[in-house]
Amino acid sequence: MLRNLTQNDWPSFLQLHLDSAVQQYIRKIEAENDIKAKFTQRLAPWFFDSGEWLSLVVERIDNQEIAGIIGFRCDDVNGPRAEVGYLMLPHQQGMGFATDSLRTIVDWGALQFNMHKFIGICACENLASLNVLKNVGFIIEGTLRQHSYINGTWFDDYYLGLLTSQRR
Repeated sequence: MLRNLTQNDWPSFLQLHLDSAVQQYIRKIEAENDIKAKFTQRLAPWFFDSGEWLSLVVERIDNQEIAGIIGFRCDDVNGPRAEVGYLMLPHQQGMGFATDSLRTIVDWGALQFNMHKFIGICACENLASLNVLKNVGFIIEGTLRQHSYINGTWFDDYYLGLLTSQRR
């Protein structure tokens, strides 16, 4: 189930952002104050054309446990085009929650906002994330060489796209 982020989700949000395994291909671990500011911003009402991230909680139906967070941000209102992103707790990975949730927000975004295209960016080494994107129908459109600098290491990133007319 996908639902809006609430104040009660702070512990899970913090855990996702402090977990080095979750963040290893995304960014260096941020200070807790910076994570709190990000959380507070994402609690605010979201508008499609704000350029901010819509963050939805991925919650298991069977036990109401949080599996992760997923969302998108419009980066071109005229396109319209949006970048997708997701973070899954390590003990919830590999169960299909990211794939199912991504497919759901792509369908919702396509129908609700007449989205033309979704993009995803992931480190070439992040095979799990790459598989999630490919399973939803994203295709690699290019490689951004030495694009992300995380904890002293440069990572090449794949740039993937999904035209809504070609979604599965």
